[in-house]
Amino acid sequence: MKWGARIFGVLAGILLLYLLVGLLLPGTWTAAEEAVLPAPPSVVYPFLSRISAWEAWTPFPETGLEVFGPPDGVGAGVRWDDPRYGKGEARIVEVRPDTAVGYEVLIEGGALTIRGSLTLVSEGEGSRVRWVENGDFGWNPLMGYAARGMASSQGEAMKSSLVRLAAAVTRRTPDPTAP
Repeated sequence: MKWGARIFGVLAGILLLYLLVGLLLPGTWTAAEEAVLPAPPSVVYPFLSRISAWEAWTPFPETGLEVFGPPDGVGAGVRWDDPRYGKGEARIVEVRPDTAVGYEVLIEGGALTIRGSLTLVSEGEGSRVRWVENGDFGWNPLMGYAARGMASSQGEAMKSSLVRLAAAVTRRTPDPTAP
């Protein structure tokens, strides 16, 4: 047998093993972060329940953005088709006034699904925000590897967003209750 055929066989075996292990790895992940903000839940809550206010504190696609549904509460959402973020939508699916907001993000028609919640608890003069996200990459053998690092990378992104949320709440701009 020629060396080229052996090398090709070994490489094909390694690739097959890599894909098989990827299929066995879970495609799910969970990330959580929290922060204390310098305002009571009644001030913070509109920044969470009004989808247009999310732009002030969390990354949004730069192109192809379309807000849909009511301006706040259940059904409020945003769709995008952006080269960096792909095609997707985020929608508020649950609200508990001054207490919690639940949302769902579907990317590429649900190939990636993220469910999240932002919970507010009064703490002294401020609010403790607890943000939890659960993601599912599905059965893609390559995404099992990606899911392993998502808790850390998404946690860092969430932490940065909470810093921006604290700044927006402190400035109280943009006014999330404005039309």
